[in-house]
Amino acid sequence: MLKILKKMNLLLDNRQKRTMIVLIVMMLVGGVLESLGISMLVPIITVVLDPSAVEESTVLSALYDGLGMESSVQFAVFLLLAFVGMTVLKNVYLFFQQKLQLKFVYTNQFATSRRMMINFMKRPYEYYLNADTSVIQRNITSDVNNMYGLILSCLQLFSECIVFVCLVAALFLFSDAMMIMGMAVLMVLLLFVIKKVLKPIMIRAGQENQEFYSGLYKWIEQSVMGIKEIKIGCKENYFINEYAKCGAGYVNAVQKYNLFNATPRLLIETVCITGMVGYFVLTLGQGTQLTELLPQLTALVAAAMRLLPSVNRINNYQTSISYFEPFFMGVSDNLQEEIHDGKMTYDAEAYRKKQSVEKLPLKENIRLEDITYKYPNTEKLIFDHAGMEIPIGASVGIVGVTGSGKTTIVDVLLGLLQMESGRILADGVDVSGRYEAWLKNIGYIPQTIFMIDDSIRKNVAFGVPEEEIDEEKVWRALEEAALDDFVRSLPEGLETGIGERGIRISGGQRQRISIARALYEDPEVLVLDEATSALDNDTEAAIMDSINRLHGKKTLVIIAHRLQTIEKCDMVYRVAAGKISRER
Repeated sequence: MLKILKKMNLLLDNRQKRTMIVLIVMMLVGGVLESLGISMLVPIITVVLDPSAVEESTVLSALYDGLGMESSVQFAVFLLLAFVGMTVLKNVYLFFQQKLQLKFVYTNQFATSRRMMINFMKRPYEYYLNADTSVIQRNITSDVNNMYGLILSCLQLFSECIVFVCLVAALFLFSDAMMIMGMAVLMVLLLFVIKKVLKPIMIRAGQENQEFYSGLYKWIEQSVMGIKEIKIGCKENYFINEYAKCGAGYVNAVQKYNLFNATPRLLIETVCITGMVGYFVLTLGQGTQLTELLPQLTALVAAAMRLLPSVNRINNYQTSISYFEPFFMGVSDNLQEEIHDGKMTYDAEAYRKKQSVEKLPLKENIRLEDITYKYPNTEKLIFDHAGMEIPIGASVGIVGVTGSGKTTIVDVLLGLLQMESGRILADGVDVSGRYEAWLKNIGYIPQTIFMIDDSIRKNVAFGVPEEEIDEEKVWRALEEAALDDFVRSLPEGLETGIGERGIRISGGQRQRISIARALYEDPEVLVLDEATSALDNDTEAAIMDSINRLHGKKTLVIIAHRLQTIEKCDMVYRVAAGKISRER
């Protein structure tokens, strides 16, 4: 628990901590109100059963005289009404306490989810080379939800512990101190033993939940992404069964949590009721009159009705905290880096400033000098002090065998991969530290095109808020990509939806949208990473014809594995054995 509290102290900001302090103070007040309600039962029962007890009690006598009561019946009615009033006040107060508690949890739940989204979006491209998409999805959604399940359980545990202590303290005033102390110690020991036994089981159940929940995401995503091949190969059964296996593991973890969360209640009730009954049987056996025990018995039964559920809930919150701990630690570990960096929030204004930076001027050439690079967690150098020069306005081809590093050198050029050593110079200016301005001048066309499930307009003006899309720039880009006539022929024009992954249009049309997207901001350099390799020969020829029409207007960097793709390039570089050499 101490480890969780330390992590929580790091994760929560000052405003959240202040709210938690307010909640804790409210819980203290709620615990006092709970104990006052129970405490009132003993004098009420005493007055009802024995009116003469008013005269024997200094407190009751002073209250009787101070209120100007005329009979013990009138006094008993007053006490009963006061008890009802206290109950109403307590429950109204607890309602608002619960409302504030839930508001705190669920308001901050999405805020943390958003922070997780920002955290992953800010990670370097190299992180995603080995990332599991399903785990990222789970981290941002399920893990955050369960993290706040832990925070809610911590708050509720604290609240119930306060109520438990207050009730025990109140019972000391009106019942046998040895009996109350014995019962309290018995309950605490019982909770301690249950926690020691169940904590490792619940942590394991939480870890299984994480693992299998990621699997559910993974098989859904893979089934949707590969639906064409699945249908053609009649492999639906395989994907259904794999999803079902993860589902069975997830269900088993959830069942284990609920079973071990509920079972201790039976043990707690059995032990506590046996202890209370045993005490009263022993007391009666020693000759104590039942009438003497009746007020104590009434108070104890009333307290037990509140105390036993309280102990059960304390146990439930303990097991819930153990179950949610893996989720909490996962979220806190992911957010730890941003806390140390001081980047707690996403600065939209700073982002807009980045978007509005001026392009880095490009008039002469781009030079890659002394480039050394190896992928994370490997020792093999992909490039060993390699270099190349790209004249502005030229068409440059890059060739090499599969795995030689053609795409890697482009990713270095785009700033996606962090070099061991080397520089990228634009007209002699080092672009490091000025990547926003540098990338403003580069349009990228990949082999596998990412399409959002939206209109042609939003796919061309990719990532631009709808109210900021410049329609003139969209049409200019479509015209340069030789797609404007096709779009004008569509009934909905730019508003035509292309479907998930662009499934409603052909591969060639998707490629032309990708070219238009790269041209939307009118960059100086176009980078094509085997952009036509997945197309048939005729479609590739048509696409390359559109690209070659940009020859002289743009600087073209073309990665290709077919020689005809680069036959019109001004110069060609070959990537091999960690070096880049010019072929022509």
